[in-house]
Amino acid sequence: MKRRLIILLLSTCIFSCNEEQTPDITTGLTANIALDGSAEDLVSSATGTIHDATAAPNRLGEIGKSMQFNAVDSSYIDFGDLDGVSFTGNQFTISCWLLAIDTARRMAVLSKRTPAGPFEYSFDNHFYLSFFTLDNWVSSGAGTVYGIDPLKASASIEAGTWQHIAFVADGEFLKAYVDGVLQYGVDARISGMSFSNTTAPFIIGAGGAFGVNHFFNGCIDDIRIYNKALNAEAIRFLADS
Repeated sequence: MKRRLIILLLSTCIFSCNEEQTPDITTGLTANIALDGSAEDLVSSATGTIHDATAAPNRLGEIGKSMQFNAVDSSYIDFGDLDGVSFTGNQFTISCWLLAIDTARRMAVLSKRTPAGPFEYSFDNHFYLSFFTLDNWVSSGAGTVYGIDPLKASASIEAGTWQHIAFVADGEFLKAYVDGVLQYGVDARISGMSFSNTTAPFIIGAGGAFGVNHFFNGCIDDIRIYNKALNAEAIRFLADS
C-alpha cells in the first residue's frame, strides 16, 4: 500500500511538472493564420484574398500546408484592415515560419501599411539583405515607435532552410528571435511614440519602406500574432513545435 502511494505521488508530480512546463501560447492570440493551402485567420474567421500565391509543403514535408510566394509574380495575400494585428498597447509578438529562397533581393514577409501610408509596420529585409527587421512607424510615418533606422533587432536569414522567426515588443524594447534563440541587438521604444489602429491592410508576402512594395520569395507558414510579449520559454516552444 505504501509503495502504491509513493508511485501515485510521483506520477502526480511528474504530470504536474509537465503541465507547468507547457507555456501559455493562447492568451493574447489575436491572429492565427495557418496558411495550410488557404488564407483564413482562425481567430477572427476573416479570409484573405490570395493573389498568385500557391500551396506548398511545410517544414514537416506535409503537402499543401504552407503558402509559396513568387516575387517575380508579385504574389501576396490581402486581409484588408484586420483589426487584431494593430498594436495600440505597444506590446506584441509576431511569430512565423519562413523558407526564404535567397537573399539576393529585398523582400517582405508581412506588413500593415500602404506604400503611401497610413503606416504601422513592415517585416522585411530592406535595411540589410541578409537580415529581417520589423520596421515600424507612427501612423503618419513621421517617426518610429521602436528603434532608430537602421534598426538593431534583426533576425539573420539562412536561405533554403525553414526558420522560425519572432519579433517581441514589451512596451520598452523590441527583440528578435531565430529558431527560439534571442538575437543580438535590441531596439528601445522612443519616448512619446505609440502605434495606432489605422485602416491600412494587413498583407502577407509584401511590404517595405516608404513608397515601395517588396515581395517575398519563398514559403511562409503558421503566422501567429499576439497583443502581448511572449516570454522566451513560449518562443522556444513555438520554434520547437
